[in-house]
Amino acid sequence: VSTIRKDSAAPKFRQYQEEELGGNKIYHEIFRLLFSPSEALTARIQSTMKSLQLNPKEYSSVHLRVKYPVKGIKENDFSFEKHKSQITGWANNAVNCAAELHPNSTIYVSSDNNDTVGYLLEESHFAQHYIDATKHKKHALVVKLVARDYSTENEHVAFSQTTEVDGFMNVFEDLFIMGLGKCVAHGVGGYGRLAAALCGGECVTAHRKHGGNLNVCSDALKDIQRNIDKR
Repeated sequence: VSTIRKDSAAPKFRQYQEEELGGNKIYHEIFRLLFSPSEALTARIQSTMKSLQLNPKEYSSVHLRVKYPVKGIKENDFSFEKHKSQITGWANNAVNCAAELHPNSTIYVSSDNNDTVGYLLEESHFAQHYIDATKHKKHALVVKLVARDYSTENEHVAFSQTTEVDGFMNVFEDLFIMGLGKCVAHGVGGYGRLAAALCGGECVTAHRKHGGNLNVCSDALKDIQRNIDKR
């Protein structure tokens, strides 16, 4: 499956949702026949998944490409604080979409901006809900968000000044971990779509559309509360 652009058309893996293409169900198999992670990358993937208690096909993933140059965002002078209100709205909706796809599952979070990951895991209402459920025992149902060490921001191949392969290890680690899950909720850009194709291309959704507009999903925590109230 070629990823070479022709007349600016999206490569085939980015059109996994077009059923007539037929490749969405086998792309991940073709990819794994052709590419294997290095020993160093494999060790990192295994270590991260073990530490986060992630088992293949038992968790789902969210990817947020928040620096994508739409909706007033500029890649070269991006500031999380400047766009925080907008980005946190995208982030919360992305988690809602993943939870809608795969209820009651652990959700692996990745992004091209580490502050966005930090917001979801430390500040969001999902984070507080998880603390209430696990520490304070207020309820049993949760949305559990996890991520690898996000102290270092992912480099973008097209814009990075990094020339060493090791500088992109986080990028490939996230990609393979998302691809090993059951479902993927991705945003704009090709990276999240590739992760969606690698997980099988069937349990996927775009939480942001190509032009940057939201694909609004139902509030996961309200859905959980309704389930609690029924008990």
